[in-house]
Formats: sequence, C-alpha cells, structure tokens
Amino acid sequence: MKIFFIILAAVAALFLLYVIIGTLIGTKMTIVRHLDEATAKRDKKKPLTKKTEYQQKYKQMKAEGQEWLDKQTFEPLTLKTFDGLTLRGKFYRTENAKATVIFCHGYRSWPEREFMSVVKFYGEHGFNFLFYDRRAHGKSDGKYITFGVLDRYDLRDWIKYIDELCGRKFPIVLDGVSMGASTVCMASSLDLPENVKVMIADCPYTSPKEEIAHTMKTFYNLPVFPLIHTISFASKILAKSGFSDCDAREEIAKTKIPLFLAHGAEDRFVPTYMGKQIYDACNSPKELFIVEDASHGFAYVVATEEYRQKLMKFFKEHGVL
Repeated sequence: MKIFFIILAAVAALFLLYVIIGTLIGTKMTIVRHLDEATAKRDKKKPLTKKTEYQQKYKQMKAEGQEWLDKQTFEPLTLKTFDGLTLRGKFYRTENAKATVIFCHGYRSWPEREFMSVVKFYGEHGFNFLFYDRRAHGKSDGKYITFGVLDRYDLRDWIKYIDELCGRKFPIVLDGVSMGASTVCMASSLDLPENVKVMIADCPYTSPKEEIAHTMKTFYNLPVFPLIHTISFASKILAKSGFSDCDAREEIAKTKIPLFLAHGAEDRFVPTYMGKQIYDACNSPKELFIVEDASHGFAYVVATEEYRQKLMKFFKEHGVL
C-alpha cells in the first residue's frame, strides 16, 4: 500500500512538473512578444502555402504592391490605447478619395506582409488606407498578444481617430486577415461610427481558446487539457485577457455592419468551419466566399479576380462606392 502511494505521489509530481513547464513554455510561445518583428526577421517569413504556383503569384503581387506603395506618401500616426500603450501606424491619402480602409493584420505579422498584394487595388479604386502595428507587434508598444480580446478596443479607437482625421466624410471599410479578421468581428459590436459600412473578415477564428486548442492538437500534438486553462490563466494575469474573454460569434451576432467573409477551403491553421460558424452567427447583411485550393490567408491570391469582383459588388451594395 505504501508503494502505491509513493507511485501515486511520483506520478502527481511529474504531472505537476509537466503542467508548470508546459505552462511556462506555452505562455512564452503563445502570448509573449518575441524579438521585434519590425526588423530583419520580417523579410525571412515565408508565405503560408506549399504550392509553388501560388507562392510565385504571391511574390509577384507583393512586388507590384510594393512598387506602387513606394510612390505614395504617408502620414505617421500614433495612438494611445485605453491602457496606456502607444500604437504606431501609417496613413496613406489617395487623390480623389472616395472611402477609407483600415487594415488589421494577424498573429506575429505586420500590415505590409498581409496586405501588400491588395493595397494597389484599394488605392486605384479611391481608398485612403491605414497600416498600423497592433499591440505587441512591430513598432507599437506592448509585451503581450491578446488575440483580439483587448485589440478590438484599439481597433475601435483607430477607427474613431481616422474618421475624425478625415472629417467624418468617408465611408470606412475594415479589412482583417486571420487574427486581424477575428479582431474586426470582435470589434463589430462596439460603439463605432455610423460610416463604418463594411467589414471584411478573411479566415477568422471563432475564439482565442478554440484557435489555440486547435493549434496545440494539430501542429504540436499536445493535450489541450490542462494546458489551455493554465496558459489562459497566465494570460489573464499577465495580459489582462483570458482566452475565453471574447468570442467572435457572440460579437458578430450583435452588429448591423455588413460582413464579407472569405476563407480558404484548404486552411489548416484556422479551419474553414470556424469562418462558417462566424458567418452563421452574423445577423447583418452578409456574403460567404469559400475559395477552393486556398490555404491560410491565400484566398485573395488564389481567386484574385473573383475576390475583387465580389468585393466591388459588395461595396456598391452597401454604400461604400
């Protein structure tokens, strides 16, 4: 009997050690800001697809976008968040502008990486646009990534700032990819200016908890329990945001802003069913565009012309252009 309790105690100690180490490593990997992605590491990141034809198309579209962007001028902006962080962005004004688009990038990424392929399209159709580094990314302040839970308030404040900067005269479009798309959905229920006419959510996840659990199982073969709860608890203490504090489905159900939701059918990082669940929860005018053969964040690259046509039609239907 004594041996049994010794073994039981040893197993319990090992399990506790596993939880402690797993929580420490998981917290660092998940929410803690890494070496500043504003510098050299940015150019080394690869597109999230293994298909050569789409890699080449992405590189070409990015190069064309960069060439166009280099000819534009921008106004550097800073924004103080509700909790005292300083965020930094670039506001580009387009000649004879008709509308403004605010881009919201994804996890450990930056605007130029995710929107360079589309920025020329927006500019040539009369859009001003804002690139900003979200909290704990790029040149903005912050130690911890909050997966949209706190970032949605930052997005709200950027929207109000840009609206005032433009004299409240332009329709506003919100365009987010991955974590940025979820942030757009989470922010949609907040008190936003009436001229926010359309939101675009490309491959959004439903909630931080479900996305992180999916990543743990799919890419790291880790048991979700108990680490998802202990890492979330650490996030709550360090970042003031837990993984269950906000759900894109619940917030999107409260908004009246029209939603254009795109998702790649081959997305393994944020599974397509998450986008469909958000779409189903939305009660405002909406359109769903599932792109076959597209991996994470590659719907626009794979189906460029169809994507553009659908966007323009959606914009015209909802008073953007």
